[in-house]
Amino acid sequence: MPFNEGQLKAIQQRDASILVSAPAGSGKTKILVSRIVELLKEGYEIFDFLVLTFTQAAGNEMKQRLSEELHQLVSTDIDLTLKEHLEKQILNLPHAYMTNFHGFCNLLLMKYGYLVNVMPGFEINSDPSMIKKAVLQECLEKWILDEHIKEFLSLYFPGYSLDAFSSLLLSIDELSHSIDDFYGFVDHMKKQNYDTLSSALEEWPLFPYLKQIFYNESVLALNKLIELKYYAENHNLTDFYERPDEQTEKNQELPIPFEAYYDYLDERIKVFSQPITYDTLVSMASSSVPKAYNMNWKEIDSDTKKTFTKMKTDILLSYNKSVKTYLEEDPDDFVRKLQISYQAIDILISEGHLLNQFQNAYQERKKQLNQLDFSDLERYAHQLLEPQYGIVDVLYHRLKEIMVDEYQDTNQIQESLLLKISEYQQPAIPLFMVGDMKQSIYRFRQADPQIFSNKYDTFSLSDEDCQKTHTRRIDLVFNYRSSKIVLDSINYIFNQIMDKDIGGLEYYLDDSARLNYDYVGKENNQKESARTRFFSEKHLATEVLIDIYNPSSSLDKEQYEAHMVAQKILKLKQEMKIKNKPVDFKDMVVLMRSTVSFLTFKKVFDLYQIPNHIVLSQGLMNSNEIENMMTFLQGLAHPYDDVALLSILRQPYTMSNIDMETIAKLRTDHKEIPLYECLSLSSDKRVINFLNIFNELRLYSYTHSPYDVLKEIYRLTDYPLFVSKLINGSQRKSNLDLFLEIVLQTQEQNPYLAELIETLKNSSDFAPAQSSSESDNVVEFMTIHKSKGLEFPIVFVCNMHKQFNTQDSKERMMIDKRLGIALKPRMRKNTENLNNLIIEYENCYRNMIARRQLDESINEEMRIFYVALTRASHKLILTGVLKSIDEIAALQEKLLVNESPDIYHRENAGTILLYDRLRKTNNYLSWTLSSILRHPQIIEQCLQIEQLKQRAQLLKKYHFEKQMTLDSTEHAMFCLFLTNDQTIEQSIPKRQKESLTMNGTIQEHYRSFKYPFDLEKPKTMSVTQLQAIADDHYLSLAKDEETALMTATDKGTLVHLLLSHLSFQEDHIEQLINQLYENHLCNEDGRQVLLAYQDQIYGFIHSDYYQMIKEASYIYKEKPFSYYDKNLDQVIHGIFDLVFVYKDQLYVLDYKTDRISKNNSEDALIEKHKVQLNYYQRVLKDMYKQDIKAIVYYLHISKGVEF
Repeated sequence: MPFNEGQLKAIQQRDASILVSAPAGSGKTKILVSRIVELLKEGYEIFDFLVLTFTQAAGNEMKQRLSEELHQLVSTDIDLTLKEHLEKQILNLPHAYMTNFHGFCNLLLMKYGYLVNVMPGFEINSDPSMIKKAVLQECLEKWILDEHIKEFLSLYFPGYSLDAFSSLLLSIDELSHSIDDFYGFVDHMKKQNYDTLSSALEEWPLFPYLKQIFYNESVLALNKLIELKYYAENHNLTDFYERPDEQTEKNQELPIPFEAYYDYLDERIKVFSQPITYDTLVSMASSSVPKAYNMNWKEIDSDTKKTFTKMKTDILLSYNKSVKTYLEEDPDDFVRKLQISYQAIDILISEGHLLNQFQNAYQERKKQLNQLDFSDLERYAHQLLEPQYGIVDVLYHRLKEIMVDEYQDTNQIQESLLLKISEYQQPAIPLFMVGDMKQSIYRFRQADPQIFSNKYDTFSLSDEDCQKTHTRRIDLVFNYRSSKIVLDSINYIFNQIMDKDIGGLEYYLDDSARLNYDYVGKENNQKESARTRFFSEKHLATEVLIDIYNPSSSLDKEQYEAHMVAQKILKLKQEMKIKNKPVDFKDMVVLMRSTVSFLTFKKVFDLYQIPNHIVLSQGLMNSNEIENMMTFLQGLAHPYDDVALLSILRQPYTMSNIDMETIAKLRTDHKEIPLYECLSLSSDKRVINFLNIFNELRLYSYTHSPYDVLKEIYRLTDYPLFVSKLINGSQRKSNLDLFLEIVLQTQEQNPYLAELIETLKNSSDFAPAQSSSESDNVVEFMTIHKSKGLEFPIVFVCNMHKQFNTQDSKERMMIDKRLGIALKPRMRKNTENLNNLIIEYENCYRNMIARRQLDESINEEMRIFYVALTRASHKLILTGVLKSIDEIAALQEKLLVNESPDIYHRENAGTILLYDRLRKTNNYLSWTLSSILRHPQIIEQCLQIEQLKQRAQLLKKYHFEKQMTLDSTEHAMFCLFLTNDQTIEQSIPKRQKESLTMNGTIQEHYRSFKYPFDLEKPKTMSVTQLQAIADDHYLSLAKDEETALMTATDKGTLVHLLLSHLSFQEDHIEQLINQLYENHLCNEDGRQVLLAYQDQIYGFIHSDYYQMIKEASYIYKEKPFSYYDKNLDQVIHGIFDLVFVYKDQLYVLDYKTDRISKNNSEDALIEKHKVQLNYYQRVLKDMYKQDIKAIVYYLHISKGVEF
């Protein structure tokens, strides 16, 4: 296929740095190869290029494709001189600089590393986690002797364990390696955001971002107001937006409720978009909505009033929360908090302090081992490119062009490294950068898409401007991977959900962002006939499959979704053809955001006899066959480990597979000695044979390497042969082969079997062996990240209902490359009765960074969703689970609101780009449904569903299809299939259950067998575990009632979460529950459980204990502790639900959600949790040297007991 205009431009543009925006399937690798070929034909040498790819495999693939192109070229009739030149380049191609960033840095250091004290022959440690942990432990042992550091650790990381501190320090260390001059960055942020800060906060660099937060919150609130008006219009609540004819004189002087809210919010939207002072911002944000007249509720049913009141309360819920979260009324207080918090930041990450000391110690350890990790490669290469070493001068005069693939995934260090070479002198070496901002999905690897975005926004778009700036942006607009129906369906969805604010870049408003079909190249310019054909290819329509899940069903929601997908796959295999060929299993892939549901799906697929393969980047060590081999090695190294030895005896090895009856009888006869010695007393031939082979292997392990031992185990047990005959046998066999290689590599540093086992236990996991090939007829399971760069005829995107992971925004210390560094400050405080109290203060600055991190996380999720959809060449099938069809109806309602002229839409986007409330969601399924429910085909389907019919008729009136008749969306086709658990169950294959019987005598052996030795006590135990030991005597307290929506433990956790958010002022429980839901702290199931539990919470609020807490002088919620119990010789850990000081008396209160009867006596209720509360009292008494009163509050019966 000939190149299109954009591709030719990218290949032929010269004398400028070029950014090629290349969407999915646009042929960017082909362009890179063709550009190199053209430049070689112009006289360039292969060594004139530095080509950097995202992975080493991509670099090797590029060399292969370039070799094929050049060989083909020299085989044609070309000029003899050119032919000789190209043949020379082919000869040098294996040594060309075509590799990933780490590969290039490695090449530099192998050749010139001695200049920066990198010793020759260094080893690259791809998993340095064990060394890091060991070095950090040594540092901690030293730091704990320093009183200043000890005080810092006890203030911010109290307790016996410093795991939280270690985890934080290691995560900051990881981040630091992606920031150019990290300690310079820390110092710059200190000067910018801390040192120069004064009470005139409008001069603070972050003040514009603070204003933007409240602008966005005002828009969000205004759109909620319009939703409420729509509800009022449809429920005869005209008093809300129109003044009634008859009113009292007092009410006539008050504004209409809708107008009061509207004017209030409209004013703030205008003010927050203009220059203002901090005091004005606080004043405007904190002031209340003017009082409006009271509405008349006569003849309005209670449910309508309840819904209206809830929606009205919700208008300013997020807005008011933002006032508390991001604003300080007193600027001087804010400045003081920042100063206190920076003392901790300084100790932790400033140059010369804890992080720096750890990094220096870690560097010293690596020098001793002559090892480098991946961050060292970039850091030392960066150092090596300083002018004084002369290497950058050599590279500058050698290279004529630097090419970077997947440029959107570059980080700051890598960008700096490129610029050190390119801009060493003038003129700069041209950069040729290829990428797609919409596919930037490696934030967890510290990729910085802003680097790409800045160039995208500033590079010249015309040849005329290019001559002045020597920069050129070239947009590739055609996708050659996917069918027109797939492309238009993706455009249809992303036109409505992605823009600069949500997603990180424009889609509908940027013509170059959309996916386009090349009629000229793919259809020989026969556009009209192709268009007609596409309209008839309805079998390629994007399908959305949804199970309406009933929590009382026999399976969980992931299982039902897996069955739904498996049944669809079998149907496709029977009925569908692509290019006149029947669909096969290998044509299909199942993509998910994470690996959590892989095994559930796999088991279901096995039930349907659908061949499948899981593609993982880790998980090898958790596979059954590798766990079995690890246990075998453990047994050889430690034969008195009864658990390991029993496992070996029971496994299906040719030397063992001994039945439990034999082992149980043997243990009954010899209870006092270990299992290993027991075996030597047996007369059973199988046991004698096992022991002979086992002892041979033990002797063999004394004189041979672990690698040789494992090979001998494979030979003697025939285990690889056994696993190869199981389901997915080839995968299991490949895993065993890979494990052999891992042992070979690991034994270089750990030559003894026992230490090798420990090293493997503590090392990071490995990816399972890649046993499947393109010829294998299997359905593959893959994460979306793993699928990037690949394509499949039919793509299932599953688990779309799963909520996004927003953990990044909850970290204790927040670091943002643009906003800076912040944490919540802590102080010690003494009172008249309590000494050494630790008080943690909110930090508005930290909360602002957390908000930015959350926004960026959601933006990346949208880009990950884009990557998933663009993997399909012919058909997309999107699947998920909903609790109720009402969730779809609620989205329809919001889509109707979206058409309101009062809704605050993006300028120039009309109603096509959905308003913020619809797009600010926490799962892919909501984005998808919001986008497709206005599509004509979906509307027609909804008209056939009673619960969706009425709103579908209203949506149809807006003729949305007229607004979407763009060339890039006209062939968007969708089908919505709603099913339920019962329908799915009807098609589940029936399995024959084996009748299993067991000899009663043997069963008695199992029951009566007692392990004769003390197990090693755990070093730590939770208070609740101690309580559980005593709980058996009080089981009779519980009520025998109906089964619950979720487990009692999960329900208790949810209720405790809700209670931890009580303010003990004016708590509105329903608002609080909805707030938890909006902040993604609970899902819809959890929200319903909490709503059903409101009466019990209100029972507590109306209790005397709540009033005591309300009047308390100090309140501490959800505070963890660790306590060394000398009697048990264990560290006991737990969490205080609530500690408070009331009238100079210290109380500890523990909430209980146990379903108990009101008929229990007070003594029985006290005894039930006495062990736990006694520990709480002991811990607090040791800390504060005074008697503690303990309260157990049973929410189910609204009763507290005190002791």
